[in-house]
Amino acid sequence: MSPIFMRLAIPAVCFASALILRNWFISHGLNNPTEELTFLLLNLPYILLALTALLALLSEHAVEAGISLCMLCAYWLVQTQLQVPLETQPAGQIYYLLNLWLPCLIFAYAFMPEQSYRQPLGLAAIALAPVIIILLARLLAFDSQLFLASAQQALGNPVFGSHLPTLSTALYLMVFGACLSLCIYRQQTIESSLLGCSLITYSTFGWIHLNHISAFMFSAIGVLLSINLIISLLSIGYRDELTQIGNRRALKQSAKNLRGSYAVAMVDADYFKKINDQYGHDLGDQALRVIAGLLRKTADGAKPFRYGGEEFCLLFKGKSTQEVIDTLEKIRQAIANYDMVIRDKKHRPRASKQGEKRRGASRRNGDLRLTVSIGVASSDDSGHFDQVLKSADKALYRAKARGRNRVQAA
Repeated sequence: MSPIFMRLAIPAVCFASALILRNWFISHGLNNPTEELTFLLLNLPYILLALTALLALLSEHAVEAGISLCMLCAYWLVQTQLQVPLETQPAGQIYYLLNLWLPCLIFAYAFMPEQSYRQPLGLAAIALAPVIIILLARLLAFDSQLFLASAQQALGNPVFGSHLPTLSTALYLMVFGACLSLCIYRQQTIESSLLGCSLITYSTFGWIHLNHISAFMFSAIGVLLSINLIISLLSIGYRDELTQIGNRRALKQSAKNLRGSYAVAMVDADYFKKINDQYGHDLGDQALRVIAGLLRKTADGAKPFRYGGEEFCLLFKGKSTQEVIDTLEKIRQAIANYDMVIRDKKHRPRASKQGEKRRGASRRNGDLRLTVSIGVASSDDSGHFDQVLKSADKALYRAKARGRNRVQAA
């Protein structure tokens, strides 16, 4: 399943589930629930968002912790200040201000780099929402009519049949568009969380008059943030940070689900130690990223993993050794024909067009060429995955012994 589809589907499913559950409960008499059910329903968002914030803090995800606390503060304001008609004060002013700073905060979190809570920016991410609430509370305590005129004027011009004024609606739409773009073009789960937060908070505050809508919608936000945070943590455990492909743990997990025939190819960079010694580890890291990128592009449906160091593994499901030889040869040629560019940072041109011309020239006369040796075996040769892996590894060493830059079958 496409990662982009997953990042878009998770907030959509959480949002739709909250709507369906609310409608189901309302249709089954939730307008007159028991005290116990009401207590659980109203406090569920507090529980989910607090647990998510705690998990984010324990895993050093300060931005996610900040988002969780932001949503927690917003829900607290809904329950403590917005349970009366918006025409009354200070509810109208709080509603107006809340729907100005909330989309702005979501927008800010979208472009905030991930930090630990021990770093200044991480602390700022966590403290943003509480500090804003405290400052606005102090302003309203100083002058209870400070935002009254602006709030009344804005709330008198709602759009799209909601309670939200034009400016708030525009902000939510801007944030939703930005988060949607980031969700498509960047490979991070945080954009999926923020996309869902912008959609769900807009729906909640736009139709805040609906019975118990905030409890259901903010519970959905808690679930969404928890799911995406867990996915992010699993990604750390099963993805190689340098090359952004699966690691050895991910390979072992994939091996557990293998059924039928399959082929395993071990790919190893030739003379990689010389690259590190001669050009430095930065270029060595660049070389590994290049190999991983070319494996993804040319592997013909195979799943690539970084096995360790300069060694990679390709897993071909439902194929034999003979069926993957041509694909492996294409991979070997693609890597051998790739010109590594050794960039001189001191003399690097500032103008982007000039830099593009230089990069084009260096690709025609590459400073360094990578090659790989590949060994391949299939389940037809050995039954158990570990045996297939060892057979592919032995074939790899034979490829090395026979001159490197070649494909060798077991």
